[in-house]
Amino acid sequence: MLFPPRPTLAALAVACFLAGVAGSAAAQDASKPIPWSKKLDAGAGVSTVQVQAQTGGGGAMLLQGTVVLPAQQSDVVSMPVAGVVQAVLVAPMQIVRAGQPVARIMSPELAQWLREWLMADTQARLAQGKAQRDEQMFADGIVSEHRRNESRAQYEMASVAARERRQALRLAGVGEATLAQASKTAGLSPQLTLVAPVAGTVLEQMATPGQRLEAGSLVAHIARAGSLAIELQASREQAQALRVGDALQVDGCKAPARITALSPQLSSATQGVQLRAELTGREDCLRINQFVQLRWQGSAAASAAGVLSVPAAAVVQQGGRHYVFVRQPQGFRAVVVTTGPGGGSDVVITSGLKAGDEVAVKGVAAIKGAWLGLGAEAGAGQ
Repeated sequence: MLFPPRPTLAALAVACFLAGVAGSAAAQDASKPIPWSKKLDAGAGVSTVQVQAQTGGGGAMLLQGTVVLPAQQSDVVSMPVAGVVQAVLVAPMQIVRAGQPVARIMSPELAQWLREWLMADTQARLAQGKAQRDEQMFADGIVSEHRRNESRAQYEMASVAARERRQALRLAGVGEATLAQASKTAGLSPQLTLVAPVAGTVLEQMATPGQRLEAGSLVAHIARAGSLAIELQASREQAQALRVGDALQVDGCKAPARITALSPQLSSATQGVQLRAELTGREDCLRINQFVQLRWQGSAAASAAGVLSVPAAAVVQQGGRHYVFVRQPQGFRAVVVTTGPGGGSDVVITSGLKAGDEVAVKGVAAIKGAWLGLGAEAGAGQ
């Protein structure tokens, strides 16, 4: 018994290519009806839905975001000089007022700064007295103008040095009362109380009693009372529909959030677009680092006119285009559609359909098979 020769790989490749060409050619003729009897619906599992215009939530886009504390709403208490923490006076989650003591530190460096300021202040006073005497003696004709000018210059330099030392102490947190007392008694106290620069809530307390910290080390992190921000990411297609100022409804919040920034670049890791939104009202519906879901309802014009959406299962791709299968008296017709931004179970349709069209949502693969020339029976058996 003779068996027919088995096809070679080259022959199979040619056959597949010809089948693909035939299928593409058939798909390109989207206006040609797809013969389909309703008797085939049950066997292929085909079902349809009627497209209707929807207002408000029809074009909703779902986005995910994370609540963050804006940089302008954050303040820190740091070590102005190197020293040892003697006491911590606040705890995380504690509400503090501006000027409230946060920690006490012991710093020998602070005592050195006080000594340098007292010396500079004393030299400035001596230079001032000398300059006043030489001014009077110059008026009486006793000393020359050169000496008078030299005394003036020495006083000005000494005064600048004293003011510089005093300003350094003020920036370190030493109050005017402490400086006035030190000037009277020549006291050199190494103790300093750090205070909260603003009113808010303590997010973190990073120092412990007995710990030695360098200048600039963080002691506490304070969040000012105010609006929180939401950082979110959208796909490139979704970002094309979003604009700065668009409203986003936040789950769990009464007031919407407004988009305040859209990144001009894509994320190299996710190929998404970074966005930033802020709540328009003050309410306690969000917490820092909370994951939230936001809903974009589209522009006001689109919401007023109504938008169309179909289940995602109704949309197929062929040749770089999006199609849906619309029920016709003689079967179906493949219709090219333009999809809008969105996500989830529904796809927004911006062109190609009208309200009242009946589109296939199940058994779409079988209809597509018939459209590509496989035949209704073959498609129904897929």
